[in-house]
Amino acid sequence: MLVGVVLPLAAAANVQYRSSEIVVAGPVTDSSLNVLSYYPKSNLSIVSVAKGKELDKAKKMRLKGSRAHVNVLVNKFAMPNDPYLSYQWNWQNIGAYGGWDISTGGTSTVAVLDTGLASGGSDGVGCVVAPYNVYDPMNYPEDGDGHGTHVSGTIAQSTNNGIGVAGLAYGACIMPVKVLDDSGSGSMAAIAEGIYHAVDSGADVINLSLGVSARYRITSDPILDPALEYAASNNVIVIGASGNDGSRKNISYPASHSSVIAVGATDANDQVTRYSNRGDMLDLVAPGGDTSVDSNGDGYADGILQEAKIGGSWGYYFFQGTSMATPHVAALSAMLISNGTTSTPVDVKAAMQQTAVDLYDTGWDKTSGAGLINVPAALNWQPGIVNPPPMCTDADNDGVCVEEGDCDDNNASVYPGANDTRGKKSRDGIDNDCNGIIDG
Repeated sequence: MLVGVVLPLAAAANVQYRSSEIVVAGPVTDSSLNVLSYYPKSNLSIVSVAKGKELDKAKKMRLKGSRAHVNVLVNKFAMPNDPYLSYQWNWQNIGAYGGWDISTGGTSTVAVLDTGLASGGSDGVGCVVAPYNVYDPMNYPEDGDGHGTHVSGTIAQSTNNGIGVAGLAYGACIMPVKVLDDSGSGSMAAIAEGIYHAVDSGADVINLSLGVSARYRITSDPILDPALEYAASNNVIVIGASGNDGSRKNISYPASHSSVIAVGATDANDQVTRYSNRGDMLDLVAPGGDTSVDSNGDGYADGILQEAKIGGSWGYYFFQGTSMATPHVAALSAMLISNGTTSTPVDVKAAMQQTAVDLYDTGWDKTSGAGLINVPAALNWQPGIVNPPPMCTDADNDGVCVEEGDCDDNNASVYPGANDTRGKKSRDGIDNDCNGIIDG
């Protein structure tokens, strides 16, 4: 079960650049190149290139004498002003701050199949669409437990509103679907009904912070499987909690279904928690918290903090569980779709797994799957590239990155291919072309 305490009401990412284009100094006369635009005052041309080939094309043009570079993105510096943001250690651990400069999930919809969504909170969720109560279709899916509201907050809590806490994909819409009653229980039939509603109502992502105990070793169910397959056939991403049994061999169903992205939980130190189920079908991990410790010394237990209504009272609660980890992945999925990084379940999973941070064995392992989600790296993912392109450090603006062999990033006249007499005539004492031979 979840553990929570009330908080009294009071508070490294790779360089991003524009996809499918590079910048070239001067007008471009090569007819084989497609010039997207020309900036006359700075004498710069924006040239179209194949997606994923930006660094490679810029390097090849430099070798031919052109001054070319990727078009690095610049963003406003802004931090959400939610007063309790400092207690949400989970955002720092997955690089959310860098991710928010790229996407906040706008235009995406995440269906949360859970105990519903409580109405009337001071912080709340900014966008709610197509709410549905499986048990009482004529009425709103009011949450009498708190679990569904907490999960929804991790995905899309109203953010930068000067109140409470932040959500990861705070620009996304929540579709609350009540498939669990107010005691937190439900059935396969109710969940199936909720999935069909979510898919038919336009959900991009479905969050399932629920499941059957791992000790039953279930990987399929004749009632729920068709609904999961219906979601997959309609390109709807389904995210499921691996479960809190502490199993070292099995994860819970429906997370164990082949079409579902299975999520385990980590603590504030990026270690997989003792309760998080492990196994062959685990895909990723995300912050789930540990309310038994305060390892970061902020005065509160290391749970996941969100707004919820418990026992009729609104507050900010620290919960722990794979139920809390799952909405992090659902939110990132919404951000990927909104950003145009991916559009299919296969690509969403690949983007997150191929950019995840290894926690234990290199690559996939039974404890952490592919690793801990990395928000900005996933948003920068490109098909066919296992990891994001390397960072380009070019402090002297000579058009050549340190990572590409610039031996002096403080001198714009020194870079591979620069004019250099290779020690025969010049006596400037500088290795201008970075070939290892110093003039003089």
